[in-house]
Amino acid sequence: MRAFTTFFTSLLTGLLLVTGPLAMAQSGPDPLRFNDPWLRGSVPGQKNGAGYVTIHNTGARPLALLSVQSDRADRVELHTVIREGGVTKMREVTEINIPAAGSVKLAPGGYHIMFIGLNSPFQAGETISLQLSFEGGYQDKVDFTVKPPTYTGESHKLMKGQ
Repeated sequence: MRAFTTFFTSLLTGLLLVTGPLAMAQSGPDPLRFNDPWLRGSVPGQKNGAGYVTIHNTGARPLALLSVQSDRADRVELHTVIREGGVTKMREVTEINIPAAGSVKLAPGGYHIMFIGLNSPFQAGETISLQLSFEGGYQDKVDFTVKPPTYTGESHKLMKGQ
């Protein structure tokens, strides 16, 4: 019986060592907040789409957006826009970092969510739910509003008005 108790105690200790960090990472309130989540509406024949949002991290440690899931496209990737030799190019990134007690803005011309192989067009006015996954085990379902294809976002309006 003593051997069984020792084995059982060792097994539980091992499980806690493996699962403890995961449980701790997911404990407590979600430190993430989302502002103005939107998708650009599709034009006829468009096969890809883009999504934008400002992500606020109210927590004391930085976090990273790792992936986005949606059934509206064959693939969903995180992208950024870079300029090389006067040419603007999109590049996939593995994560988007959100600083502690800070924010990051996914906006046209910068970081964005890229939908590759749309299953159906994004129609202005509809709401599409996306699952955003972050390091530390955080996951958030965020409702994105589809804007008209000509919409560029508030930051671009402000820049044009200055």
